[in-house]
Amino acid sequence: MQRNYWPTIKWLTADPTVLGINLEQLSMLEPMIKSEYSNINGIVIVKDGYIAYERYYNGYCPDDTCHMASATKSIISALIGIAIEEGYIENVERKVLDFFPEYVPGCADEQKRKITIRHLLTMTAPYSFEDWHESLDKMCMQPDWVKYILGMIGQNGNIGTFKYSTAGAHLLSAIITRSTGKSARNLPTITYLNQLA
Repeated sequence: MQRNYWPTIKWLTADPTVLGINLEQLSMLEPMIKSEYSNINGIVIVKDGYIAYERYYNGYCPDDTCHMASATKSIISALIGIAIEEGYIENVERKVLDFFPEYVPGCADEQKRKITIRHLLTMTAPYSFEDWHESLDKMCMQPDWVKYILGMIGQNGNIGTFKYSTAGAHLLSAIITRSTGKSARNLPTITYLNQLA
């Protein structure tokens, strides 16, 4: 199906079959959600820019807000990609500390100087915590999250070891702000990055 619009404010819907979605498989989705995934409050399937399927459960509706958790990491990585494409960020090999010149690590923090955007995106930056044991409550109590993360990153960890990290996603958000002059949180849609210049 040819897309003749860009979904910014309002998304259009289309018949799933027109979008090439198998109706038999789609019909199995709702019973599976109700029987095996009762914690799902809503599901939206988009293909080629059109909504092919949209259902809500547990009393939720389209205008309700939900805790999105890790979906934010995917959005932040998309914003980083757009910022690179639009020339706000050179590439994923840029060093993280390049974006925070006011933060000068000590001589012993040589590893910290090597951490790149790619390490944050792939969650292979060095952290001292064990995988899945990040202390987010401690980070949330800090007056300056970026300063706290930059202080924590590179301590007693190894570059290249996967550790699931929300702190790294926040640092990527700060890099977007430093690069574009706009907060990722305040961008109504990722396509607005094209209008920042």
